[in-house]
Amino acid sequence: MFCFFAEYAPLTTISILTSNGDVKASRKVFVSKETFVNDLTEKMVELSHEQGLYHNDVFAIGVVVDAEEMLGRESQEQLQKDLEASFGFPSVVDSDKDFVQKKLLQNAK
Repeated sequence: MFCFFAEYAPLTTISILTSNGDVKASRKVFVSKETFVNDLTEKMVELSHEQGLYHNDVFAIGVVVDAEEMLGRESQEQLQKDLEASFGFPSVVDSDKDFVQKKLLQNAK
């Protein structure tokens, strides 16, 4: 199983991680803060399909971002719900990269 991982910045890094945290694939992409969830969904699906991975191969998504400060979102929790609705699996959202990775890998077990 695999998980999606994104680090939001002017040029966002998106990755596919194995269930033990190794990077299977990664690239830098532009993700608009105004259409963040839609853009991120599109870019992640594209990357996963290039790797021959589909919805059943992915167990969660983690996003490193301060949703309120960097994206102007109401809350981290709202962004988490929006991501889960778009991707169809659990999400982890936090500004701490280590926390996000740890929570993602806990979901793998």
